[in-house]
Amino acid sequence: MSDTREHLKSIATDQICTKNLAAASFREMGKAAGIKSSSVHYHFKSRDALLLELIKDYQKAFFELLEERTEGTSGKQRLQVLCDVFTEYFTKDRQCMASAYSAGTHELTADSFAATNEFYDALYEWVLESLANVRFMSLGREALARVVVSSLQGALVADRVRNDAVNLAAVQDWIASL
Repeated sequence: MSDTREHLKSIATDQICTKNLAAASFREMGKAAGIKSSSVHYHFKSRDALLLELIKDYQKAFFELLEERTEGTSGKQRLQVLCDVFTEYFTKDRQCMASAYSAGTHELTADSFAATNEFYDALYEWVLESLANVRFMSLGREALARVVVSSLQGALVADRVRNDAVNLAAVQDWIASL
């Protein structure tokens, strides 16, 4: 894969995670890379194909990072690491790419929409594995996994608006109490 292509993917990822899906236009990517938008078209069949590739790459990298950081840890420690990852997004003024895709569903093809759902399904499964030995509430593990993911996503969005990680800290404190 060419260095230019990888550089363009990096630019698009940054634009999506710091702004939104619309920011990842071929024109903006070309401007950021110092090339013409027609040159961006050389590297990607279409913007839709780029978006699909980016969400798949993001999912792979996201779970590789989680596995790397949580190898040999308990379920509770795994959830703390997940909180840390979301807090890192906040400190870098970024959002989870899946959040940007979720907010821009009207811009997604069916394939990108399905890939975004696959990310969330994988995240729920990862959280479910982390909750395997938790026995503390009448709420079932599956529902609790959805609450954990939703809490982190919502806290990140709210904290980016506030420019204060107070909601992420509250979620982290709650998870620590499990």
